[in-house]
Amino acid sequence: MSERRRDGYTGRVIVPGFQTNVLSDALLVPPYVQLGQRADAGTGSVALVWHVAAGSEETTLRFRTEGGDWRTAIPTDKRIDVPTAAVRIVRTATLDRLAAGAKVLYRLDRAGTRIAQGSFVAPKSARQPYRFAVFGDCGVGSLNQARISGGALRAKPDFLVMTGDLVYDRGRISEYDAKFFPYYTGRLPLMSSVLTVSAPGNHDILTGDLEKYPDGLAYFSFWSQPLNGPALVPGGPSVTTVKGPEANVAAFRRSAGENFPRMANFSFDYANAHWTVLDANPYVDWTDPALRAWVANDLKKAKGKTWRFVAFHHPGFHSSKAHAESKNMRLVADLFEEGGVDVVFNGHVHNYQRSHPILVGPKKGVPKAELDKDDWPLDTRFDGLKVTRKKGVLYVVDGAGGAGLYNPELEAKAGEWKPFTKEYKANVHSFSVVDIDGRTFRLRQIDAFGKEIDRWTLTK
Repeated sequence: MSERRRDGYTGRVIVPGFQTNVLSDALLVPPYVQLGQRADAGTGSVALVWHVAAGSEETTLRFRTEGGDWRTAIPTDKRIDVPTAAVRIVRTATLDRLAAGAKVLYRLDRAGTRIAQGSFVAPKSARQPYRFAVFGDCGVGSLNQARISGGALRAKPDFLVMTGDLVYDRGRISEYDAKFFPYYTGRLPLMSSVLTVSAPGNHDILTGDLEKYPDGLAYFSFWSQPLNGPALVPGGPSVTTVKGPEANVAAFRRSAGENFPRMANFSFDYANAHWTVLDANPYVDWTDPALRAWVANDLKKAKGKTWRFVAFHHPGFHSSKAHAESKNMRLVADLFEEGGVDVVFNGHVHNYQRSHPILVGPKKGVPKAELDKDDWPLDTRFDGLKVTRKKGVLYVVDGAGGAGLYNPELEAKAGEWKPFTKEYKANVHSFSVVDIDGRTFRLRQIDAFGKEIDRWTLTK
């Protein structure tokens, strides 16, 4: 990433105040912070993941909280050996027994030489205030992608949620290497210093043609997230179709391991909130009683939490002309309302939008044709400024993370928005910053140049 591109980006953006955490070229991908493959939804540990070339596995990860002693984390290795991509080892180490909210320092050594270092904030407790950031539709290799990454890093969130379409346009290993990891690890160490969670998008896992794209579906090989979702199986319903030469398919399944297809849907807890992450791709049948029961039960188990959030890629509610047909996830809107969900975060549409609180009301149980209509009951009294208690579920489109923006001409034409849309910002890339302190939720939408373009508050 050193040559100058048409947009003027050389790939050498350094965020002021942050020093690169990569001290050697020996790493293919520097450490990045993940939830890990835990089966429960709880907190208390994270995973660090890094990539090395085959034959370079002799790295040692040490970590400590500030003021504590260094401990050594023993990693597990996963060999990624698929056609068209160089063999690599993805190493994952679990960092456990972390004090809530503590600053955690880590160092990665090879043959006695430090090759990477960094720090992050351990998951916080339910009594601690915290901040998270949200954006998606990012991995195109652009200047605005770098700006959003740098802006999110400067905001110092405790964790980050990506709303899918991590890389364009086939979710390939080669695309991660060129358009994703250089923007979030190393020189722009967002994922190296912030716990990061992602929902899968269509550009990530919809295309399972391993004859055309043998290094595709890298989401299942590179991310380390909970495996507590529905009991889906390869080749079964509501799972992306994987096809191609038998050798290619076998190589992918060895590389993905148990992540495929379980990691497409999962849940986790953070502080006083519960998160449900879903696969919204069109092959998923959200009328399936088993899938609906999993969502309902997952939200039911979260009733002890103050806040409940959902993240997936394809929005059910938005006002853009692009992807106007994207309404399938309205099929589970009733589950979100019954489960007490506060906010649903989506991507897919490359801009920022937020809805009025939507009430399913009489639309529960009606035919799908009725769900496609836009006349949903709304709580229009809620404005997030003077009226901060709502009735219904808020839907936020956070798809302005770096890819080309959709329908900016509609921003000044509120009369053409759907009746459920409250705000529409499409002339600049942006990301959400959310601060939660007990029963108060504050969202600020920040553009690529650091300007606040929206602000609203929820209280309970």
